[in-house]
Amino acid sequence: MMKNLQENLKEWSNGLPNTSYSITNESNIKFEENKSQIIFSNKSKKKCLKVDIDGGVYTKGGKNLRCDKMLVEKGNLRFYFIELKGKNTEHAIKQLYSSINDSKLNPDCSQEKIAFVVGKNHFPTTSPLIQGWVKKFNKAGSILEIKNTPAKHEL
Repeated sequence: MMKNLQENLKEWSNGLPNTSYSITNESNIKFEENKSQIIFSNKSKKKCLKVDIDGGVYTKGGKNLRCDKMLVEKGNLRFYFIELKGKNTEHAIKQLYSSINDSKLNPDCSQEKIAFVVGKNHFPTTSPLIQGWVKKFNKAGSILEIKNTPAKHEL
């Protein structure tokens, strides 16, 4: 079964525009935009796809909501959806939700999905608004995490 999923991943990544992604196994994989950043600590040097969504997979300025970046752990087919924001957390959440429900960004092979809003968060993650979104993401098979910049995540 895993081989079919790996083939599905290869097929999916081959369908992306060549300039929209790169393969990396750096020990620190960094994404930065809008004065926000997240670093994925990759101590075991896992092979990953680093994907530009806005301005890569999709042309910048399109009508559809989408996240900025994506990181895919190739070995365990874990997909990280990343939105780097200055302030507007709720808009960032909507962009991520749209992205995890976009078949072009979420192929059948994705085994686990984690969506990150990274920015200067101005309201608590325990707010009813955020908790409602967390439940929506869970129903869509994804985890929503809201982090202050600079954020770190262990792969």
